[in-house]
Amino acid sequence: MLFARSVCRVEAVRWLLVLVAIACFSQAALAATKVITGADKGGEVRIKAVDRLELRLKSNPSTGYMWYVEKESTPLLKLVHQSQTEVPAPAEEQPGLVGQPVFQVFTFEPRRVGDGALRLHYVRSWEKPTPDDEQFEIRVVIE
Repeated sequence: MLFARSVCRVEAVRWLLVLVAIACFSQAALAATKVITGADKGGEVRIKAVDRLELRLKSNPSTGYMWYVEKESTPLLKLVHQSQTEVPAPAEEQPGLVGQPVFQVFTFEPRRVGDGALRLHYVRSWEKPTPDDEQFEIRVVIE
């Protein structure tokens, strides 16, 4: 009797784990990554609450200038990753040269449904942003 009860518990736990795995997999399968670039500046992007938003902006860190997310930017998005990748160079140029532009890549996850503005400034880290600085802004709608 005790053995039978233990077997039932093991089977119940096994089925519970299978159901949890299915739920996690189906949630991940529904998620998508929406990629936007500098060409989307001033526009609107719509994403689902399970999606990720990836923003790719060209910059040249060797000049000291980089993109920074504004503090007043929408609280609906959480910056979860930031990196940079080389801009594809024309065939006659050698990749990886000093001073060559890069893409700064920002990955955001939605915190909740709503809409707001994602804002970034292109400034040097030691300077305060001014209204004359290059800016990127896009309206984000999370459904």
